[in-house]
Amino acid sequence: MTKTPSTRASRITESIVGIVWSIGTLIFFNFFSDYIAYYHDGMREPLITAEFGKWLWIHNPMLILLLIRYSISLAFKRYVFRESILIFLSLLGVASTATLLSLFPFDFSILPSADAAKWSELGLRIALIATIVMFSIDALIRVNKLIRNLSRDTKD
Repeated sequence: MTKTPSTRASRITESIVGIVWSIGTLIFFNFFSDYIAYYHDGMREPLITAEFGKWLWIHNPMLILLLIRYSISLAFKRYVFRESILIFLSLLGVASTATLLSLFPFDFSILPSADAAKWSELGLRIALIATIVMFSIDALIRVNKLIRNLSRDTKD
């Protein structure tokens, strides 16, 4: 028996929310990314540069893998399998966010104030670094929990 608090209902709910979120972000980032913009005087000036397309080459496969993971999770309840996939996806999240941070396809120079542009860029960079740290911590905790449960022979 596993020592995981997840129940069948929570696993199904997590999978359905994950599938909807992944499909929504796939559609938004690929077809409506121009709406990430600065709006003023009835005009829309995109904050995203052409470098954004380079990031999509990494982010889209990650979202597709997430869709596959959530679909598999609906069918299987094997603890080791689920946790291994979650660890892998956390590491992919680190890679995707680190790539977004390195490309930084955002142009805040269109904001009316130089201070607003500077602080917006800094805030987004800090948020991306925090996201990388959170994905990394999540992967480390999951690896630790998986090793601990396997050593106790509590796997499915």
